[in-house]
Amino acid sequence: GRDRLIIELLYGSGLRVSECLRLRIQDIDRASLTVRDGKGHKDRQTILSNRCSKKLTTYIEMAIKIQQDDNLHGIGPSLPNAVERKYPNAFRQHGWMFIFPSSTTCINPYTETLCRHH
Repeated sequence: GRDRLIIELLYGSGLRVSECLRLRIQDIDRASLTVRDGKGHKDRQTILSNRCSKKLTTYIEMAIKIQQDDNLHGIGPSLPNAVERKYPNAFRQHGWMFIFPSSTTCINPYTETLCRHH
């Protein structure tokens, strides 16, 4: 299930736990992952196995369904502050959705709006 895939990503792609949980749909390519704001606040590329890539497809589809339902209520994934200010409707774009979204929504402490975090 989900936990096994997370462990496979940690081991196979060399991700830290926080990096894995913060993965967004836009960070996934067929053969690589983009780790954003990793150690030292740097972005980096890492490998993605075919096996993990296929499994991730299922979780991406589930995340998109959650996002579509949230969007009906004006809710979306938590976004970086600059993105949220510059593009107020960015929360509707699938690329910003977390691959492993939280099962509950929360209040964004910066914008005081309802959102879904990882």
